[in-house]
Amino acid sequence: MNDKSIIIGAGTYGQTYAAYLIEAGIDVVGYIDDDLNLKNKKIGGIPILGTFESLMTESFKQRVQNVYCPIGDNSVREKYLKKSKELGYETPSFIHKSVEIGPNTHLGMANYILPASVVMPHTITGNYVMVSMGSTIGHHVIIEKSVFISSGVRVGANLIIRENAYIGIGATIMSGIGELGKNSLIGAGSVIIRKVEPMTTMVGNPGRVLYSKAKISI
Repeated sequence: MNDKSIIIGAGTYGQTYAAYLIEAGIDVVGYIDDDLNLKNKKIGGIPILGTFESLMTESFKQRVQNVYCPIGDNSVREKYLKKSKELGYETPSFIHKSVEIGPNTHLGMANYILPASVVMPHTITGNYVMVSMGSTIGHHVIIEKSVFISSGVRVGANLIIRENAYIGIGATIMSGIGELGKNSLIGAGSVIIRKVEPMTTMVGNPGRVLYSKAKISI
């Protein structure tokens, strides 16, 4: 039996993943999107099958087995994938065939990794992690759940990226900095040479604090 798959989110990222999934031989039968303006429309020949509430119906469950949700917003992606799993759907990972995954790695559930990326040995990822094109993850890195790593990011070795962190295009995270804190945001092209506190936005080279809600003890 060829399982049927749908994609939550018919925006540009959803369309990009649809192209890669179909290229990989995955049977994508439609999108789910809460934008009512898209009702009964097709995007690139792929129909909009309903809103997220459609997934809760028995008729939908009989037609669809797999749910993908390549939405860049970390909290939204986690919410939809968790709920889909609770509803009984499978939430597979998608690792593009060109990605290099080193030995002694462990990838969590519903990880999405796009072309020309490299994950070095002894790396661990949590659930719902997204890695875009051409990014490199160093060895002995822990990436917690619901992290987004944009295109062309270079993550060094021996560090932790805490949950819900967002790393912008082309940023560099130097080895041994300790960690990027929970809900931190790293601006595009930034070079991070020290620990980043939770709920902190860092930009520039070297990275400097642009904004922070972190409570730092002195």
